Amino acid sequence: MAKGTNQMWKLDLLEAKFKKSTPRFPHTKKLLTARNTTKLLKKLPTNQTDAENEINALKSDFFARKYHAAFKKLEKEVNKVLKQKKSQLEFFESKDNINTLITSKLAKCITTTILTSKEAKNDPPKYILEEVRVIILDKSHPSNPSCFFKTYCQNNKELNNFCSNLWNNKNIKSVLNEIEWSFKMIRGDLTKQEQEARKKLTGKSIEAEEEEERSGDESESEEDENDSGESEDESEGKEIDLEEVYDKFAVYDKFVGDSDAEQEEEEQFELDPNINYNEVTDEEASDESDIEIDEESESEESEEDDFFETDKKDKKTKKEKEVKEEKYKLPELASGYFSGGSDDEDDVEEDKVVKALTTHRKNRRGQRARQKIWEQKYGKEAKHVKAEKERYETDKQRRQIEFEERERKRELKRKLAEQPTGANMTPMGERSSASATPTPTPQPQPAAEKKIHPSWEAKRLAEEKLKNVKFQGKKITFD
Repeated sequence: MAKGTNQMWKLDLLEAKFKKSTPRFPHTKKLLTARNTTKLLKKLPTNQTDAENEINALKSDFFARKYHAAFKKLEKEVNKVLKQKKSQLEFFESKDNINTLITSKLAKCITTTILTSKEAKNDPPKYILEEVRVIILDKSHPSNPSCFFKTYCQNNKELNNFCSNLWNNKNIKSVLNEIEWSFKMIRGDLTKQEQEARKKLTGKSIEAEEEEERSGDESESEEDENDSGESEDESEGKEIDLEEVYDKFAVYDKFVGDSDAEQEEEEQFELDPNINYNEVTDEEASDESDIEIDEESESEESEEDDFFETDKKDKKTKKEKEVKEEKYKLPELASGYFSGGSDDEDDVEEDKVVKALTTHRKNRRGQRARQKIWEQKYGKEAKHVKAEKERYETDKQRRQIEFEERERKRELKRKLAEQPTGANMTPMGERSSASATPTPTPQPQPAAEKKIHPSWEAKRLAEEKLKNVKFQGKKITFD
């Protein structure tokens, strides 16, 4: 099945290049915009007609295989449910009726996934099987969804309810989702809504799903090959396996030393009496003591079809050339060195500085983002949703009370305005009498005298007495 996945990649590349449709996989965009793809593009058709023919051939092959697999899966799940429920309806006693039911459901799935436009419904694409095209176009065909409903379910409520419950079954629903997605992948030109809905359902991207399917298919094919192909001479196979294992561990030969060689080196080494080894420092360069470590990367080989074919020998030679030998120079020995200027307090401060520089602050989400996560997790039971609802209710009650108070005041003003003031209560007389003898204007009544405080009254009386006192003195005249 790895070949099938590669063919899907090829179909996506052809449609993206010649039909300018949106690619199914993000990797297709990279292939189209990459530089070193001349070898790959040479395998693609050069003109539009050849590309159309190859696209139709690939799609027809995909559709035939997917339709057959979908029918088998759906038939298996339907039979499981029928065995569990043990339906007593006569309709399910016949195997032909069950096949008609499944075919009508698949035709409906094709209509909703592939035939999205009116033109496509009137003239389905050529890559759809001819028998399926006949079922979709012929409204009188027994497997046509509308004809099936009118024939079997319209007048039989029990069968209609059973069929609706059958398609809403959890296992069958998941199978139908996979079938619809496979038909959408064949159709191509996926919208963002379809891709997001699929990612939300599976939690993975389209490319990741294809990679998983591809790896799973490769492992299955390898197991089948191992089971089916038994070698005549088993000892040769074992030798090959051992050689491969030894090749993998040959990398570490440089790190292992023989005990005999070590003993010989110890015996050969002798101290020179003319050299004072206490004065020799460790700062001298020693190129011979540098250790070179080679790291070789192992690549997994995957089965590929003619579209991505490359010779295994070429691959190995290229990989051997591309492997870079990284040299790690280990530091020389520094035994006996002691720095007298170090202090515990300085070490603590340096540790704090290092900790402050190396530790990174956690990138916490914002309040809005966290609230969105809580809404998806708890729904209406989220605390901020409840608080917002309570706040809204209290504001609503407060506004209602204020509105009622305003209405009450307006009603009082209206009632006061409607009550009589008494200005027009006097009866009107005749015009002549009224004009001859004008009504006397009422004179204002004298205001009642206010009582004065006794102290003020006594003072007033004293002042009046002083005013009326007669002069009793003698007049003096000067000559």
